[in-house]
Parts: sequence; structure tokens; C-alpha cells
Amino acid sequence: MRLESGTQLPARAARLLRVHYLFVLAVVVLGVLVWVPEAEGRLLPARWACLMVSLYLWQVAGIYLAGLFRQDDAPRPVAGLGLALSMPLTVSLLAWLLPEAGRAAVLLIALIWLALIEHLPSQRTYWPAAWLQSRRQQTQLLAVALASVAVAVWSAGQMY
Repeated sequence: MRLESGTQLPARAARLLRVHYLFVLAVVVLGVLVWVPEAEGRLLPARWACLMVSLYLWQVAGIYLAGLFRQDDAPRPVAGLGLALSMPLTVSLLAWLLPEAGRAAVLLIALIWLALIEHLPSQRTYWPAAWLQSRRQQTQLLAVALASVAVAVWSAGQMY
């Protein structure tokens, strides 16, 4: 996790990325801590990790819709970005209707869906390279943490 240095990002974007990294690291810590308690004790850290990932998805989507850090020379936003972002956000809301293990798996799908939207060429031109690089790193960390949460909750009560 290295934040690109230089004048590629505005100061507020660099500060927000640092906050995002702390937030993501908290989710990763919860993804590890979910393995410490046995059986039903795993559900509380799993719920917190899923809640934090949901909030993270909504915050990043809000940043994209507001265009806070858009490149100065970028063209006008593509019509349909709001509709495209509504899909992973809807999935992240529907995840809360599922049990914990299913919730983590569905949030993982929403996270990957958001990453695919970010990877579209029409979106890559809007955002600084350092922002996209750090978002990719954060997505990888969150995906591993959510996979850990899903496996830990699915295996609750299993004897090894």
C-alpha cells in the first residue's frame, strides 16, 4: 500500500485516500479477528466488517457521482454513470436481507462490480492514475477480508 507521491492528486484527495486506507485496514483487521471467537462469536465481527464494506461502497459511489477529484481536462461525465453505480449499491443493500455468510459473498460481488465499473475506459479517463491505483489496492484488500469473513462464518461450528 503505497500512495503515489507528486502532484498527481489534490491535497484533499490524498487525505481522503489515507482515510480510506485506514478504513480498509480496519476491515482487514476485522476479517482476521473473525477467526478468533468460536461458533456464534464470529457473527459480531462479521456484521461489523460487512457494515463497513457497505459504507465504503456508498462513500466511493458518492465520490464518483459528485466528481470531486475528476481530472481537469476530462470530458463531461458519461450519462449512465448513476445507473451503473446503482447496480452495486442495490446489491449492497439487498445483501442485508441475507444471513451473514451470504451477506459477505454478495458484498464481495458488489465490490467487484464497482471495480469493474472503475475499470471501464470511459471512467478511467476521469480520475487520476494514483487514485485508480490506490482504489485497486483497496479493492484487493477488501475482497480478501470479505472472503475471509464469508469462510469464517460458513465454517462456524465446524470441528477441525
